[in-house]
Amino acid sequence: MVSCHQHYLAIGLVISGGMKMKVFHNKMVLLCLIACVIILVSAIPAWAATTQVHVARYASDSATILNETTVTYQWMEANLPVLGDGITHYYLQGPVFIDDPDEEAEQSLRWNPKEDINVQVKGMGALKGTNVKDLCDLVGGMSPGDEAKIISADGWNRRFAYENIYEYTSRDGPMVLAWFNAGETPGTWEQQGVGYVPDYYSGMRLMWFTDTSTNPGGLHAFGVWDWHEAADSKYWYYYTSGGEKYPTTTGLSGRYISDILIYPGNTPQREPALSATTPSVAASTQGDISPFAIVSALGACGLLAYHLKMRG
Repeated sequence: MVSCHQHYLAIGLVISGGMKMKVFHNKMVLLCLIACVIILVSAIPAWAATTQVHVARYASDSATILNETTVTYQWMEANLPVLGDGITHYYLQGPVFIDDPDEEAEQSLRWNPKEDINVQVKGMGALKGTNVKDLCDLVGGMSPGDEAKIISADGWNRRFAYENIYEYTSRDGPMVLAWFNAGETPGTWEQQGVGYVPDYYSGMRLMWFTDTSTNPGGLHAFGVWDWHEAADSKYWYYYTSGGEKYPTTTGLSGRYISDILIYPGNTPQREPALSATTPSVAASTQGDISPFAIVSALGACGLLAYHLKMRG
């Protein structure tokens, strides 16, 4: 016959075991959630400011490098002309969301020659930087017909013509690789970071140091009509939404610039082998993590946590 003492001891062991199992499952839930967060954070690329740029000039086969160099922002400041005074603020222009049943009128409105819509909120800071032309000259420069492919560490890239790098006017201004921001522009749409890169955390940034001749508010703004007048149509940039195209210059201004690659004119352009001096570009070839994948992973974590909790 089981004694009263043994009976209570058995009950105590069961309760104790159940409590330990519950604690165990709670810990498992917490560990699973932590693991999911770590996986998600490590999977999403975290881009940071660049502090050096790789410049290369290619032969007519677009694969053979004729000349190349890599320079830091410190070297640029010490050895090349510095553009910007750290006082003047520079602006871009975002899309002009205006529709009109008349296509010609609609295009005129969206190109906004008055340069008075979606400009003041696109202040990029009181910048200093280096003329892209001067950087190209380090490897032999460009000739008419050549293109420069400017690449960001996050994979962004755009091609620009010789004319826009070497024969710019005051209305579009020189193309500048900005590496210093003396102060945020009041009312700006996003913070840029203040100081030299990497404290200027959206640098090094491709910018245009325009004059004030085309802006009614006296701003140094690189507007969409400035680019319309300065560049061939194949170099224009559009923000697309719902099948509608809106010209903008913000899409031309890449952040985290890491490479300037010069290709000769009228030759096929294929992607070159990555240079050992440009690890940031290698990092940019990683696939982006889609929002769907992130949501799916979080959902799976939640279901796992719920299952474990129910078992507890």
